[in-house]
Parts: sequence; structure tokens; C-alpha cells
Amino acid sequence: MMTIGVTTLVLLVVFALLGQAMAPSWKVEPFEDHIALGSSDVAVRANRPVAVHEGAYRVRTVNLTVTTGDGARIRAVLREPVNAPSDRPACLFIHGSGTGSAHDFADIASSMASAGITTLVPEKRLDDYSWIHRDYARFADDYGRALTLLRSRHGVDPARTGLYAESEGTWIATLMTDRDEHIGFAILSSAPVVSGRQLMAMAASAYLQRAGAPAQVSDNVAKLMSMDFAPFDLRYGDFDARRYLPSLTMPVLVNYGVLDTAMPIEQGAETIIAAAHRSGNDNVTVRYFRANHQMRAGEGLFTPGLPLADGYTHTLDDWVNAVAAGTKADGWATARIAGVTPDQRFTAPRWTSSGLIGSLGLLCAMTVAAVLAPLLAAVAALALAVGKRFGTRRSGTRRSGIRGSDTRRAGSRRFRLRHGRFDAGLARLLVVSGTVPTLIVLMLHVYLGFVGWSAVMLHDRTALLAFGWAALRIAALGNMVFVAWLIVRCRDELRRRGTDAADRGADPHDAGPSGDVPGPAIVGPGHWLTAALVVVGALLSLAVMAFWGLFGL
Repeated sequence: MMTIGVTTLVLLVVFALLGQAMAPSWKVEPFEDHIALGSSDVAVRANRPVAVHEGAYRVRTVNLTVTTGDGARIRAVLREPVNAPSDRPACLFIHGSGTGSAHDFADIASSMASAGITTLVPEKRLDDYSWIHRDYARFADDYGRALTLLRSRHGVDPARTGLYAESEGTWIATLMTDRDEHIGFAILSSAPVVSGRQLMAMAASAYLQRAGAPAQVSDNVAKLMSMDFAPFDLRYGDFDARRYLPSLTMPVLVNYGVLDTAMPIEQGAETIIAAAHRSGNDNVTVRYFRANHQMRAGEGLFTPGLPLADGYTHTLDDWVNAVAAGTKADGWATARIAGVTPDQRFTAPRWTSSGLIGSLGLLCAMTVAAVLAPLLAAVAALALAVGKRFGTRRSGTRRSGIRGSDTRRAGSRRFRLRHGRFDAGLARLLVVSGTVPTLIVLMLHVYLGFVGWSAVMLHDRTALLAFGWAALRIAALGNMVFVAWLIVRCRDELRRRGTDAADRGADPHDAGPSGDVPGPAIVGPGHWLTAALVVVGALLSLAVMAFWGLFGL
């Protein structure tokens, strides 16, 4: 028992240290550099007031077709102000993640058109768009073709034609401004600013905190976000959005919803302001609305039919008309940064180097192997049982057909599995050591899935998640005792395997419950393979548990 205790302690120390080595040297830190607001009013007004506002014109809708660079034809919806003056401003709309219809943005585009601004909403091609692959350069090409079409429309002033982009679309927008210095203005709403990897690290931490996840679970975010996603073609997660921010040399309007925990709502605005300033552009306006990520009046990410935030369309329309009229950085009568006070919880990390395990593919392979090894052990044990049954039957036939011979030894030499079986105690230990770690690993992933679901759905499960995590840690520690017991038992069997045969002058494979030579409990390579698979699976399971922090000190 002392040996089992020592082995358990050694395993605990080893896997606790392994868990620490798997953790990266960075973690998601609380955000402290809060932005200062000049006013709580989201309205924008130039020193020279603009006479045209929302509702000034009737809107005419026209369905168009845009031909992309590779010959594809995509639909687009154009909205024009009826009887508006020529040389008017125009705005191209760029979709965010998961949207792509030409009928999106209908409320915002119609509002702009009623304020004298021609708008165009093209489709976003989703044929090569998935959660594992996104080609932002191709999207920039497609939207660039749509921009060319919009500039060519009668009554549109190409020099006063700009972009409206949301969320992921702001990455595409900055790609376009980097390629085309003649874009008249840029409206960036819910802009991630940082890379997808850095964004997810911050957003996941915020969502997990809101769901009440234990601190050890939240710490896993850094481990995951530091990994190489290349085996799963998730390279878009490393798209360097900040690389293109210096191209924001035109007037810029930055909008965020203060209820949006998925975006760096303060850090992002500060980053855009600083990048534009370094490029000589101080004409950057920032507005915070009581809104969610979609700039809608509500917190739910998946709640349909929510209205736009109060004042949102008025702000957009008035700002576009003001910059189209030539308003410079010093030409605003309203505060540069204004609206509802934001409260960004966490900082999007600047760098995301990995710990000991740097590949998501390796983690997945290790998890699969941890589950697969005991299954292979079960198959091996079944094969041994079938072989033993077959060997016993053949041995019995030989014994009845040959008289006066040492049938026990003859049969055992030819069919060496006849007495080769695990004793009851070892068999139970193998079953427990093969089954329990697998169940814990599976339950761990079920738990992590539930945590993620609770976070996305904004459900506070603090007590339940704390109980579940404590139960998993207790189960993991209990499992470690059984693994230590199995390791000690296998070590003892290795010692007995040679010692018994040498002391008694017997073949170890002849030992069995009905023989006169009590031999070891693990006999033959098949039995050792079964035991080895169980041990390997158990150790891999412990490594997986260590990665997720179940042995954290």
C-alpha cells in the first residue's frame, strides 16, 4: 500500500508539472486602460450644419448584378434617393461573419438612402466560406468590384463613396482601404481590430466569466488560443488586421455596442485612433451605443427581430453627409468620443506563444489515443479469451487421443494460452483502469461543451459549473490511485515472471490455477500487450486531464 501511495504521489507531481508546462507564459489580463468619453450624446454635428437628414427623400430600390474577377455573378441591391442632387455620397456595405445576403442591412441602407446617400449591398459569396476556411483577399476583390460599380452609377460622386462594414467585414474593409487610397470614408462597426486568435482569447474569457466558469477553466482559453490551428486549416484565425490599419487615412467612424462582450470595444477604438494618427489622420469619430454585437437594442446574440440601437441610423446618416460636405478633424461641434460608457472586461493579448503542446492536432490525437487504447485492449483481451477457449478445446482432444504422455505440458507448449489468464483481482483492476479514465475524459469534454454553451447563451451557471469541476477533479485524483495501483501490479508481475521460473525450474507459461507451479498473473505477449494498452491509455488520459487543468495546484 505504501508503494501505491508513493506511486500516486509521483504521478500527481509529474502530471501537475506537466499541466503547468503545457500552459503558455501569457494569460488574458483584465482591461484597465479605459477610454475617456467627451459626452453621453451619440449625435454627430459639424460646425457647419448639414441640412439633409434621415427621411428627406423617397427611396428607389434597384436589383443589380456584380461580376467578380473570376467571372462569378452575384446579386446586389441598390437604393437611391429619388430626386436627390447629383454628385451625392454613396456607401458600399460589407457583411460580417455568417451573413451574405444582398437583402441584409435593409434598415440601415434605406435610412442612408432617405438621407441622400446612394447605397449598395452586394451578396457575399459563401461557397468557399466555412468555420475552418475564409479567404479575406478574395472577399476584398469581390467587394472591390461592387465598389467600382457603385462609383459608376449616375449621380454618385466617386470621391465621396465609402464603406460601411460590420465585425469580420471590417477586416475586409481595411484590406480594401490598403489597396485603394481613393475610398472616401470608412464606417467600422463592431470592429475586432486584432486577429481572430487574439479576439477569441479575450471574448471567450469574457463569456466564461459571465457564465460563472471556474478560474481553472477560464485559464484553458490561453492554452487553446496559443495553439497552431494549421492541421485544421484555421489559418484565418491569424489574419493580421492591425497590419492594414495605417491605410485608414480617410474620415473614420468607429461604432461599438457596450453590451458586446465579444469585441475589444475600448481597446479596438484606441488602436484605430492611434493607427490613423500615425498616418496623419485625426478625423476619427467614436460612438458607443447601448447595443449588442449587431448594433441592435438587446444583449442576445441570436435573438431575431431586434431593433437597431437608438440613434444609430441618425448618427450614420449625419456623419456621412458631414464628411461628404468636407468636415475635417477640427470641424465637429460634437465630442470625438461619446455615447454610453463602455466597460471592456479583458484585454485582447498582443502575442499568443504556446506552451509544451503547440498544436491543436497533437492535442486531438492525444485525446483520441487515450480513448482508443483501452478499446484496443478490450479487443486484445477478447482475442485472448477466444484463443484460450480454442486452445483448451484442442488440448482436450489431444489429451484424450494420446495415452501415457504428459498432456498438460504438451498441450501447454503447443497452445501456450491454455492457462494464460489474468487472475480475478488483476482483471478487475485492468477493467477499472481502462474504463474510468476514458469515462472521465469523455465527461470532461461534455462538461467543457456545457460551459461553452452556457457562455454563448449568456446563462449564469456558477454553482453548477463549480460543482462539476470539483467532481471532475476528485474523479481524476481517484483515478490516479487506480493507475498507480496498476503500474505497481505490472511492475511486480515483471519481477515474478523471471523469478518464479528460475526458482522452480518451470516454464512460466505452464503455471495456472490447476497446475503445481503457481506462476505470474500476466502470461505471454498477448497478455502483456493488453496490460500495456491499458497503462498507455490511462497515462494518456492523465496527460489530457493535466492539459485541461484537473491537476492544477
